[in-house]
Amino acid sequence: MSYEQIELQAGDILAACDNELMIPTGYLGHSAIAIGPQHLVEAVMNYPYIRVVPKKDFFEPHPTSAVYRPRDPETGRKAASLAYSYFEQSERNRRSGIVRPPFSFSPQVPLEDPWTSVYCSKLVWISYYYGAGMALPNDHGLFTPEDIDTFLSRDPNFLCVYRHPDFHFLIDS
Repeated sequence: MSYEQIELQAGDILAACDNELMIPTGYLGHSAIAIGPQHLVEAVMNYPYIRVVPKKDFFEPHPTSAVYRPRDPETGRKAASLAYSYFEQSERNRRSGIVRPPFSFSPQVPLEDPWTSVYCSKLVWISYYYGAGMALPNDHGLFTPEDIDTFLSRDPNFLCVYRHPDFHFLIDS
């Protein structure tokens, strides 16, 4: 199945086990949250850090991916709405000359702290936590794309709507 055939819905969680950092597939991934059928919000390492992009900007560089959908569409809409509001606030901050949130994988910053720093999967976590009142499970300090796959693949509140045949993580992060 090509990414064009994946019909995203608001709140879908995209997780990839590959990355753009020259780190082998299965060790470090990427994630984002859909805000509609064609667009998603993601946190990236380059400024302005939080951005809205078409789905091709996720799937083309990250073909080895999976998509998880909340079974309750309202939960997804709430999480997507928070993700978009978070993007809008980061844009207002940027236009005011404020870099907030900066991108960082710091384990010193709690997941619940949305503005001290952000990374891709933390953005997903924040969207569900503050938008839909759902704390996605996490087994170590950072909430990672591996956590998304490990926990959502077993969570009765989510459905896997797409999974590339080679999608897998090699370590528990």
